Amino acid sequence: MSGRAAGLAFALEWRTALRRRRLLVLNVAVPLLLVLPVATAGAPAHHAAAVYAVLFVLFGTFGAAIPLLRDAERGLVRRLLVGGLPAARLLLERAAAAALVDTAQLTPAAILALAAAGALPAAPLLLAVLLATLLMANLLGVLVAAVARSVAEGALFAAVATLLLLHASGVFRTPRPGSLAAVLEAAAPYRALHETLLTELTGGATRAAGGAAGGAAGVGALALGLVAVAALTWLASLRLAAALARADGRG
Repeated sequence: MSGRAAGLAFALEWRTALRRRRLLVLNVAVPLLLVLPVATAGAPAHHAAAVYAVLFVLFGTFGAAIPLLRDAERGLVRRLLVGGLPAARLLLERAAAAALVDTAQLTPAAILALAAAGALPAAPLLLAVLLATLLMANLLGVLVAAVARSVAEGALFAAVATLLLLHASGVFRTPRPGSLAAVLEAAAPYRALHETLLTELTGGATRAAGGAAGGAAGVGALALGLVAVAALTWLASLRLAAALARADGRG
């Protein structure tokens, strides 16, 4: 099956998302409804950027971890592995497909946030950063799902891991220059999304004040983080998949 396995997990994720039309509509409508009051209430840009970053990243991490755990508990992961689908392809293709689906579902909310701030020309940049960030979040969700032993544990671990990384990324506070927190922020994966949002919601004022350099560094940290987490997932794919397969209670 190895020759025919390429793209199978990717295609399954896409087809599943498109056929669950009610869930698809909800996944578009709920972020829109959450963004709407923030975007139209005149919230300060730094508050709005933090809210959007938390919403988008949690959406991706939960959207990866919880469905993967449910599929594992139903025996789907075990059946795919027994059928000959390589573990690395199963996990990496699923994460990539889910990131694309998440980006499509969150695009209306992201456009609304930019439109309310008069920053629609920045949509291509924000969506590119959002896609990369959601890929990171989905890969993290795969790792969380493999560690968790139930959907409840998965939800808890996903929330804790995401909030810690968002905190390290400077989403909730600006670290003092030269501090350990500043060092962590420089390497944190979600800095790029937060700084891109903040820059565009302030109409480029952050960029003019030096935000462009910070944004470039944030993109670099995100790229390195993606390579590292993807490599970890690939190298540990057999162990991760075996842990997921055990979730159906068959040993």
